[in-house]
Amino acid sequence: MSQQTELEKVKGRIRALAARTVDRGCSEAEALAAAQKIGELLEVYGLTMSEVELRQEVCVQRQVVFTGARLQALGVIFLSVIELTETRGWMVGRGTFVFYGLEPDVLMAEYLLHLVASAVDHEEAAYRSSEAYRRSRATPQNRLRSFRYGFAERVSTRIEEIASHRRAAAEAARAQAATGTALVVVKEEIIAKGFRTLGIRLRTSYTTRTVRDGAAYRQGAEAGGRVNLQRPVRGGAGAPSLPTRTR
Repeated sequence: MSQQTELEKVKGRIRALAARTVDRGCSEAEALAAAQKIGELLEVYGLTMSEVELRQEVCVQRQVVFTGARLQALGVIFLSVIELTETRGWMVGRGTFVFYGLEPDVLMAEYLLHLVASAVDHEEAAYRSSEAYRRSRATPQNRLRSFRYGFAERVSTRIEEIASHRRAAAEAARAQAATGTALVVVKEEIIAKGFRTLGIRLRTSYTTRTVRDGAAYRQGAEAGGRVNLQRPVRGGAGAPSLPTRTR
C-alpha cells in the first residue's frame, strides 16, 4: 500500500468519526471517544505528510447550520474554533457557519462546533432547573442570555489558550526540523490561493453584548469551564489539549 493510499484511508476514517456527534444521535461518551480518535488520526496524518503530498491537498468548504438560542453562544465561540483549527471562516445570515481550509482541519472545526453546541444545550438545561435560576430577579430572557454569554466567553478563552499552547509547541518542533517551517508556509499558501478563487470578500461585523444578570453570567462561565476540552496526547495523562495536528 502506497503512502498516499494510506493517507486517504486516514482521511476517510476522520470523515466517518467527524459525523459522530451528540446532535447526530451519539451519546456524549461516544462523541468524546470519537474526538479522541480524530486527534490521534490527525497526528498520524500530519506526521506522515511530506511537502509534495501537502501540495497535492485541496481545500474544502463546509457549512454548519444551527438554529435557536444556542446561536448566542456559538457566534462568540466560532472565532476561537477558526483560530485553533487554522481554517478560514465566515457566517451567512445568522445561523450558517462556513469553514474553509484543508479537509481534516475543516472536519475538526465542524466537529468542535457541534460538540460545543451540544454542551451549551446540556448546561443551559441544567441551569434552568437550578436554584440559582429560580432565585434570579432578572427576566428569564436576560438570565439565559447572560448565562450563554458567560459560557461562550469561558469556552472561547479556553480554546484560545489551547491554540496558543499549540502554536508554541509547533514552533519548538519546527526549530528541530528543517522542513517544519516550509510545510507551514506551503499550507498557508494553499489556503490563501484557494480562498482567492472563491471570490469572497469578508467583512468584520461587531455586536454589542450586554450582561443583565451578573450571577447568571458567572454560572455560565462555570459551565464553560466544565466542557471537556481535554484528551490524552500520545498516551499522556490529561494533557490540556483538544485534538491537534502535528506538523
